[in-house]
Amino acid sequence: MKPQLIIDSNERGLLCESVERKATKAGLTVARQALVVGDYQLGGACVEAKSIGDLFQSSHSGHLWRQLDNMDANYERFFLVVHGDIAKYIAMAKKNGRSRISYSKVQNELIGTMARLMADFDCQVFYCNNVSEAASFIVRLHGKLHKPASKHGAQAIRRVASNDLRLDMLMTVPGIGQETAEKLLEKCGSIEEKCFPESIKQVKGLGEVRRKILVNVLTSEEPVRQERKVRR
Repeated sequence: MKPQLIIDSNERGLLCESVERKATKAGLTVARQALVVGDYQLGGACVEAKSIGDLFQSSHSGHLWRQLDNMDANYERFFLVVHGDIAKYIAMAKKNGRSRISYSKVQNELIGTMARLMADFDCQVFYCNNVSEAASFIVRLHGKLHKPASKHGAQAIRRVASNDLRLDMLMTVPGIGQETAEKLLEKCGSIEEKCFPESIKQVKGLGEVRRKILVNVLTSEEPVRQERKVRR
């Protein structure tokens, strides 16, 4: 049975209404609950959704980066969904007196912010043209995250294409992508279990949840079962 799709009780507006409607139509159980961070909880994953304007404003104020730190500390996986039409955003900005704004400036800032999110926080970022697309993506993401494994299992999901077997091994750990794996090797030097517990504390963008999972995987003498629970 798939876990509930939980919408933050403080979330309001067209997007959450569309998510709830599409999720219910897809046969998912939807609930409203106060979340510590994020707008949507998909089992052990978290989704934060932002319009283009909200993304820029929260980035400039620093709130976005604090949110990412909190998501990293509380969830095994976290996603950012950015939605909105650039042309409409520019038209609204010009109406509010920002005459010097241009498509290229907005596009460059959007790309730069998304790139920083992926590089510095190992956050998976997705851009949707409008609210309806964003809602459909969130609902489908929930379904894909909790889809029963195929006969090929996790081996097919976690097949990697690096030229370093150390990277490949680290990337099989839930929540560890290539960017984070490279940072780990750069900071720790090797994957010898004795050096990891202390060294990984210095790796930027690796939250407490993923840090504990990684240490457990490398040091446990018993089988390590993957859990999908959110820490509170």
